[in-house]
Amino acid sequence: MRRVRSRRLVSSTDLIPPPPAAAPAAATGVASPQRAAGPLPAHERIFALDVLRGVALLGIFIMNMPGFSHSLFAGAGGLELPQSGLDRVVGVLREVFVAGRFNTLFSLLFGIGFTLQLARLEVTRPEDATLVYVRRLVVLGLIGGLHATLLWSGDVLLVYAVLGFVLLALRRAPDAVLIAIVLACVALPAAFDAARPWLFDARGQAMAAFDAQDLEASNNVAYGEGSFLDAVRETTRMFRWGATTALGRWSYALFYAHMASGLFLGFLIGRHGWARRLDALAPRLPVLQRTALAAALAFGAVAWLARPGAANEPDTAFAFIAAFALEAAHLACMALYGATLVRLARTARGARWLRPFATLGRMPLTHYLLQTALGTFVFYHWGLGYWNEAGPAADVALAVGLFLVVQLPFGAWWLSRHRHGPVEGVWRRLSYGRSTD
Repeated sequence: MRRVRSRRLVSSTDLIPPPPAAAPAAATGVASPQRAAGPLPAHERIFALDVLRGVALLGIFIMNMPGFSHSLFAGAGGLELPQSGLDRVVGVLREVFVAGRFNTLFSLLFGIGFTLQLARLEVTRPEDATLVYVRRLVVLGLIGGLHATLLWSGDVLLVYAVLGFVLLALRRAPDAVLIAIVLACVALPAAFDAARPWLFDARGQAMAAFDAQDLEASNNVAYGEGSFLDAVRETTRMFRWGATTALGRWSYALFYAHMASGLFLGFLIGRHGWARRLDALAPRLPVLQRTALAAALAFGAVAWLARPGAANEPDTAFAFIAAFALEAAHLACMALYGATLVRLARTARGARWLRPFATLGRMPLTHYLLQTALGTFVFYHWGLGYWNEAGPAADVALAVGLFLVVQLPFGAWWLSRHRHGPVEGVWRRLSYGRSTD
């Protein structure tokens, strides 16, 4: 998702082809009123944001791979996958450095993109800017709904579509309100952990355990032994379970809150134009890095000390503290990664090394869906059939390998021939009501 021989800092305009002479809006990223809304021209894109999207996609693939290789409920039915010493080490490293970081980063970028896209629409199509963006969200929701119900229940596109409507409703809210929402989203998982004994009595917990065992068993049959249609039916069943059971709804609520924290932070960044003023803000990036690193270490230490099984068996207060600190550590680590990547992207050597990620970040929807296609093909019975045969080490190696060998070359090849990704093209055509080529 690189090191620097020349430390010369370069501006964003050094990292992209020079704009045509007739494109004065390139400096601001807002199209002139004469140009119809459509795909953002290459000279108007922000290189660092594309880099962040590309790297975030790699992190997301790494964390999603276990959901492709075995049941999300693995262990509930008593079947524990064998793990080597390497698997245990890789599993710990994945949880410490990847889990919860990159999907939050991607949410942050969605929030920033919301402000950039809506501002552009308000210039190019002031008469129906909100309506066009509503269409964008509806189409994204349809794509996400199909993905979640037919291909993989771990979909995030539907989450973005729903939260996008929330952003539309709150786009004029004061900063204080948005910050309060972020804090509430960080606190919700902590409150859930603390209140779990009251939310689920003994009978409710027994039923949840039974559901998990049943789902693991049916996953193993459908994904590990069944046909493509069997896998589709099982995915639909998984989605229905999440929407109709108490534990499933709580799981969705917690996931929505986790994603919303990054999304609203991104909206605040975009609202204040910070993404467009990276040159002016560059001197502050080292301070942000140091602050984020200190916060990540501090919150991580608190989460570890207050975790279940610590020296003092945690009560409700300890459960709240541990979960809150863990969510805060995710945000701090995300900020650290983001600031580091932006600093690298502003150096000559870093820009060259990161350019493939930026290319990938120009078509994130296509690549996100491609990851589902690759992951399910490798592990499901209708594909190569390696279900339940990969541990954490193999999962990570496969995600990185497919990303480097398949996704990066495919992205470069496609964008050398087209202005935007194939799924992005469908999304734009349905959103704008016409071809945007």
